[in-house]
Amino acid sequence: MQGDMWSFLFFILLFIFGPKLYMWQMMYKLETEMKKLEGYAHKAESILLKSITEKPTKEMKVKLRHFMDFFITEPVNLDPAGIINKLDYVINEGERKFEEFALELDPKMKGDALANSMMGMKGALGATQIFKIVRHFIIMSKKTNNLQFAMILQMQLPLLMKIAKAQVKATHALSNGIPIGDTIGPLIAASLKTKEGAEIVKDVVMSQEKIEGKKVYVMKSKGPASRLGQQGEAVKRVIIKHKIDYIIAIDAAAKMEGEKTGSVAEGVGVPMGGVGVQRFKIEECIADKKIPVDAVIVKEGFVEASIPMKKSIYSSIWPATDKIKSYVKKSKAKNILIVGVGNTSGAGNTKSAVKKAAELLKKDWDAYDKKKKEEAQKKKNWWKV
Repeated sequence: MQGDMWSFLFFILLFIFGPKLYMWQMMYKLETEMKKLEGYAHKAESILLKSITEKPTKEMKVKLRHFMDFFITEPVNLDPAGIINKLDYVINEGERKFEEFALELDPKMKGDALANSMMGMKGALGATQIFKIVRHFIIMSKKTNNLQFAMILQMQLPLLMKIAKAQVKATHALSNGIPIGDTIGPLIAASLKTKEGAEIVKDVVMSQEKIEGKKVYVMKSKGPASRLGQQGEAVKRVIIKHKIDYIIAIDAAAKMEGEKTGSVAEGVGVPMGGVGVQRFKIEECIADKKIPVDAVIVKEGFVEASIPMKKSIYSSIWPATDKIKSYVKKSKAKNILIVGVGNTSGAGNTKSAVKKAAELLKKDWDAYDKKKKEEAQKKKNWWKV
């Protein structure tokens, strides 16, 4: 009888204090991870500043910390008519502010150094925003004593930690002009170019090449600095000027779990990410003129797209190039356009960029190999732990 009473009391205490103990334990773990995220944010800022100068001043640090609150307000989309033009304008205004701020940090910056710093800021901004979002929900959970908030955050946190860590690596790569996973499209395009080419629109270059005995136009963002360029506008102009009747687009694309990183796939349409403004411009033009578009993509994880390019992704250059050449050979089109989509960080504008990219990535490849060996050793010796 006494045992039943103690069991009943224990059940009551567990019912009253159990959720609080669980909440306390969960908040402790969440706050520990939040401190790591704050460290990632500060590390990204430090990497960016050191890419500009070896000895950043206190004033520079304060200015950068202030800029980490930067935001872009999306235009009203209640009436979708004309939304693309509004988005295009707002995005261009955002680029203007990034450039202005980069020049505040170092008024002497120009050309490739300026482009790298602008793109590096976006990496640092990404890491900072993830930290702020996680902090917001942790404080909200504590203020409201809401277990559901905390549980949802705990479930999402492993993925957020991966993304934040990737943003730090992205900041390092982009601010120093090192190829990232997303650079594979421009790098493949560069492997087909023998000439620098002319700048069609801001930050987009194109050259006329001879591939498989045919006249082919090859386009990519202007390298080797970290740039995306307005490729949609460039493609529109080239289609009209050169009467393009066939397009081959190359880009990185998200792989599903279980698929091999660096595998090459074929499809149709414009494989271009982002908010969709540049893609819309291309699709509007090709649909109007009934231009066939073949797509070649290199599969990689969403984290792999923003960190220094892995060797398995780099190795896809040759099978992808062979596929593109076979398309050109089979095509009966008179004017062919090849477009390398993606961030051209570390990828110059001619085939010499391929070798240069490997040189820039050697240090990262060694680090990847070392980590892979360590993970394999851990798996082998799991029973000793």
